Parts: sequence; C-alpha cells; structure tokens
Amino acid sequence: MRVYDPAGVYTAVEVETALRAVGTGVRELSFRYELLNSVNTLLGDLDVVSAASVANNMFADIKRTAKFTIKDDSVINYLSNRIKPYVRLRMPDGGYVEWPQGVFLLSTPARQWKAGASLMREVEGYDQLLVLMDNKIEARYTAESGNTYTGYVTALLTEAGITDTNITASALTLPTDREWAPDTTFLTIINNLLSAINYDSLSFDEDGKAIAQPYVSPADRTSEFTYNTGETGVMSGDVNQTLDLFAVPNKWVITVSSPDQAVLTSSYTNNGATSPTSTVSRGRTIVDFRKLEEAADQTTLDNKVARIAFNASQVYEVVEFSSLIMPIHQNADVVTVGITEMGIAASFSEHEWTMPLKAGMKMTHKFRRIVTLG
Repeated sequence: MRVYDPAGVYTAVEVETALRAVGTGVRELSFRYELLNSVNTLLGDLDVVSAASVANNMFADIKRTAKFTIKDDSVINYLSNRIKPYVRLRMPDGGYVEWPQGVFLLSTPARQWKAGASLMREVEGYDQLLVLMDNKIEARYTAESGNTYTGYVTALLTEAGITDTNITASALTLPTDREWAPDTTFLTIINNLLSAINYDSLSFDEDGKAIAQPYVSPADRTSEFTYNTGETGVMSGDVNQTLDLFAVPNKWVITVSSPDQAVLTSSYTNNGATSPTSTVSRGRTIVDFRKLEEAADQTTLDNKVARIAFNASQVYEVVEFSSLIMPIHQNADVVTVGITEMGIAASFSEHEWTMPLKAGMKMTHKFRRIVTLG
C-alpha cells in the first residue's frame, strides 16, 4: 500500500477520511493523463483519453495493465510513447491529492469511427515488464559464480534501458556458473535469478519504478488497509467466497541438481493438528515434488520450500467484492477484511484488482486468505 499523500501536504488520517467520505458521504474524484516518451520523460498532459481502467494481477507475467479509449488526433506515437494516468482526490480545503497508476506501453489497434462521433482507438496498455519480455538475449548468457544475483539483475535492467529501480541488494553469490540459451527473455533470466534467492518476481510500481525485494510471507506483514461491511458506502454489492481444500498438498519436496553442484534437497510437511489439510487431519500424505535448476544455498532452499508450502495453502480461500475507487492499492497488498454476515474477520493478501478511471464507478478486488500451516 502506497503512502496516502505522495506530496506530503496532508496527513494519512486526513486523506483516508476523505477517501472513505467519512462524515460527508460524498467525495470528488478526477483523472488526468501524462504522455511520456520511451525513457519515461514527460512530454506533456494528454487530453484525448475519454475512458480508461487499470488492473493489477500479482500472478501475471505482466502484472499491471490498462485499457484506454483515445480520440485519434495524431498526438500519440503508439510505437514509442507511454501513458501515465493519475487519480485525483479533492480535499475539504480545496486542495488535491493525486496518485499515479502506472506507466504503460501502448498497443496500436485499428481506428474506429461511428457516424456522428469522433475517430477513436481502443488501446491496451502494459507495464514495463513488456520491455523485458520482448527483449531476448542473442547469444548464450552466463552469470558467473562468485558474483551477486542482484548485481546481475541490475545489469540486465540497465542493458534493457531501465535505470529507475528499487532493488534490494543481496550479498548472496552464485555457487556455480549459470547459463541461459539464446532466445531467452530478459524477464525470464531476471526472475530465475530472483527466485534463486527467494525474492518476489520483478514488478513495476505505480510510478514506473522496477521493484525487486525479498519475499516476506503475508503472515509476517502488517495489514495496511481495512474493508468491512459495517462501513456504509465503501464496500458495495455482493461478496463471493470460494473454498477448495481438495487438492491442497500437505508435503512439499524440492531438489536442486546440477553437474557442478552437490545435490540439495529440502522438504516441508504440514502435520499440524489444527490444520484441515494436514497429514494428521486427512490421515494421508499428498506430496508436491518439484525439481529446480538452482538455489543459492541450503538455507535459501529451505526458505523457498516453506514459501511454496505457505502459498499452496493460501489457494483454498478467495474472497471477492467491490468498493469505492481506492487509488492507493499496489501489488500484493495485505488488507484486513471484515464481513460480519459471512463470519470473516481476517487479514488477506490482495492478488488482483481492477479500477475504472471514472467517477462513480466501482473497483473490484480479489483476496487470498492468509493461512499459517500447522
């Protein structure tokens, strides 16, 4: 979850009160769009966008996407320009707080014209992960032993022209050389390197900055926002809850084997007496066995198998609902959800959201419930 006021004019309490329309029941949102060049330099404000929406999916290859309806007047170079949308909230004193919603590369769809209307384009937008998906190595790429994983990540981003980054440096070094064949994407190499040190996959934030950081279990993170059905007006519509315990494993085994490295093996068994999917509760073992190409060391592998086990356990509960537009959401936020009518009062990790950039519309959320294995 991002800061409440990037400009630092208003306190978090003041902004959240206005976002939730506490005491007034009304709020005023507006939207603006910036046109950027191929290196994210501002070219100017864009006034040809008539409708838009932004979505984020933490499990997708390209996590942040957008859709724009644009009046076609030759202002935009669809091959190189980018769009950066903002959501603006009018504060009680007449000032504004605004939040960027991402930097998007653009598709070039056919133009559309209807009698009596303007010439329009329906444009798909993709965050800068697309740059790394499109860019591939031409010759065999080698990451040499003794060098840091995050050093190679930074170098690959720089080679792809991405220098606005927030990479948490790691002292872990490659135990052996690691190679990738020609035609491998930059994104694949970067995420392979990050996975080996138990980092989250690469993402881009709302400002267009590349983010790479160590994975932290949602159970160990503080909830940053609250939604509950007792708060008039913020949540709206139906709530859907999905529960599926049938296919959840209760034992995970990972091996790492390469010609130049001793075999590493790690396992994790859920044998908790209170866990509904444990070996104890089920009376049988359901094994998830995986082979990895690389792990930096045994400790990293042990942490990785614990992470896989935790993530697998989360799939058994998903909650979906709509709310007022809340432009402070990022990637994989931890949120407290209270739905009295369904007996739900817990922290969840948000894995997907979609936000129309239009006043009066509703934002949709999908959450996974955080469950600690016994």
